[in-house]
Amino acid sequence: MDTSLPFRLPDGWGLTLEPPGPELADEVGAAPVYVLGDAEADWPALLDILLVSADTEPWLRSIIMQRHETERLALKTRYAQRYGVGESAAFERFMQVTVAPATAPGDAVNSSASDRPPPVELRSISLTSYPHCTATVKSEDDGGLLFDLYDRDYLGSDRADMYRVAPEALPGLYLAMTQTTGDSPGTPAKLLASIGRHYPAWDDAFSWLKHSGVPFTHEVDPWA
Repeated sequence: MDTSLPFRLPDGWGLTLEPPGPELADEVGAAPVYVLGDAEADWPALLDILLVSADTEPWLRSIIMQRHETERLALKTRYAQRYGVGESAAFERFMQVTVAPATAPGDAVNSSASDRPPPVELRSISLTSYPHCTATVKSEDDGGLLFDLYDRDYLGSDRADMYRVAPEALPGLYLAMTQTTGDSPGTPAKLLASIGRHYPAWDDAFSWLKHSGVPFTHEVDPWA
């Protein structure tokens, strides 16, 4: 249907320490070769192959598993951005993005815009973080953004560190995202998607926030 997907899968896979050009030429001859961009590859599936097929050292396996989890969360964020969140919204958006453009204007699938529910915007993403911790970035009702690190085992109790960006400061984060990644979010939902795509780990996301130059407040709830 000529509709692009959030990722592509290669016809084959392999690992090499040398440039793969000569080996590919031997394999496929003059056939066209498409080089995957980092954002196009389905990294969790490729890393699954590596985890199952390769007999790696424990230290290397640990690194691969950590990257697998990071990429899985990033892919989940890309799906949410593309198809929406929630069963009915996700199916409706999938139909609009994937099926409707490939059908004739008079087909039943192409219902009028007034018949379609509005797409559900991304309101929250989860980030990888430390053991016993949950890290999220949320769009708040007032239009601000909350970076939340919740520690379930802080000195025997719970603790939440909350870093808030006020609504009026959000354009500064849009600009920071453009300067650091080239993305131009423009809305809180698109900003969340960009954070999940480029900074899926708490350390990276919080470091980006600190170096963005955008003011934020820090609150601690020691009894969260």
